[in-house]
Amino acid sequence: MSELNRNGRDIKSYRTVRSIKSLKLKKTTKINRIHIVLDLYECDDKALGKASLLEQKVKKVFAQFEIEPKVQTFYQFQPFGVTAIVCGEGIHFTIHTWPEYKSAAIDLYSFNSRRTATQICDQLKTMFKSSEYDMKVKRR
Repeated sequence: MSELNRNGRDIKSYRTVRSIKSLKLKKTTKINRIHIVLDLYECDDKALGKASLLEQKVKKVFAQFEIEPKVQTFYQFQPFGVTAIVCGEGIHFTIHTWPEYKSAAIDLYSFNSRRTATQICDQLKTMFKSSEYDMKVKRR
């Protein structure tokens, strides 16, 4: 299978969700894994520019859901921008920020709770004061 076909199929397998509240999770689904790709636009650029500030904010969100980061790294690009990877119990989380464009890309994979994953994304959207976003959700 060619790379183009494979990528086209992968993209189509995701569905776009405009509001986290509109995401309806089936309680009868036995697979309890979810992959969320969240692009944030028109964010507060100050919250996205510094690794130390981003680390505080991400840890605060994780603490609300009683998720303790086991592995984490926050890398500060020069002159600005941050890439972070955080792994906690049942969650893999990455974020890449572009403060000059007031944007961030978040990838969240949860294999404990689908509801927690969507609530974490909702908290991040609010925390970064994103007025525009695009969220794609895939059950695994």
